[in-house]
Amino acid sequence: MAITLRSWDRRHLPLVVTAVLLLALYSGALAFYDSTRSLRFLIDLIKGNAAMGICAVGMTFVILSGGIDLSVGSVVALTTVLVGTLVAGGYHPLLAFCVGLAVSLLLGAVTGFLIHEFSLPPFLVTLAGMFFARGAAFVVSMQPVSIDHPTFDWIVDELGFALLIPGLGRTWVAATALLFLSVLVVGVILQRSTSFGRNVLAIGGDRQAALLMGVPLGATTVCLYALSGLCAGLGGIATALIDSAGKPNIGAGLELEAIASVVIGGTLLTGGVGSVVGTLMGVMITGIVRAVLNLDGRLPSPWHHITLGLLLLGFIVMQQVLIRSAPRSP
Repeated sequence: MAITLRSWDRRHLPLVVTAVLLLALYSGALAFYDSTRSLRFLIDLIKGNAAMGICAVGMTFVILSGGIDLSVGSVVALTTVLVGTLVAGGYHPLLAFCVGLAVSLLLGAVTGFLIHEFSLPPFLVTLAGMFFARGAAFVVSMQPVSIDHPTFDWIVDELGFALLIPGLGRTWVAATALLFLSVLVVGVILQRSTSFGRNVLAIGGDRQAALLMGVPLGATTVCLYALSGLCAGLGGIATALIDSAGKPNIGAGLELEAIASVVIGGTLLTGGVGSVVGTLMGVMITGIVRAVLNLDGRLPSPWHHITLGLLLLGFIVMQQVLIRSAPRSP
């Protein structure tokens, strides 16, 4: 029992480090910047990172399975352009949302099918998907498309609720923040309380063992990449709501930030260990770093990427140390 407990602690150490880092960063922000001591700062943090956070939830399942998805940023762009073009063409925004989500889900499902059916590397298949989706976005529209519709404006301005927490103040929780939180809750339930979540963990832990246990590898692989595509589509809708436009060039590098947030959140790149809750903490860490740099004003914006790169490198090194120090089966 002692060996098992030590092994459990070792495997979940990245999540503990993430929680401590998040607490330290937020405490530092509270100590040095007055504007962070309000409820509005927290809600704006969620809203400002909604698109990336939603994509990161889907990415968590992909990385838990031992895979990767490089196409999400391009799918976000494609979704925004589809929504913008359809609304500009006279279609209702809700129909445009459904079309964008259907396309993103289909792209993800096709990706998962190709990876499983032909035993292709996820890196290469999703890289091809990244180029395809980005090109398709520019085929739909070479220029940004402004979105102007009463229902769309109502969603942006009116859909949400006022939140009041004593000591932190009162603020408005907008639709994009609600969307992110809703996806997060669904992601936690999928991972912890469904056979799909258990199957994804089993595949990431040991693919051959999962096959022997009767895990449906093909169906699970298709579903998890379809889920990643769906989350990218939802991220695209969140982006369209924030910008009130569809932009074919948006989302470049978003997939890398999502991957970084997942890894910083304690999910092992080799798969089998991690959580959606950890990914939320990773998203908040990257968001706080960006917010603090903006509030400070003394360092240029590229320092956000430098800091993110150093954090990511540190977590990858820690993961490798944990893997190498794990007890080996006789």
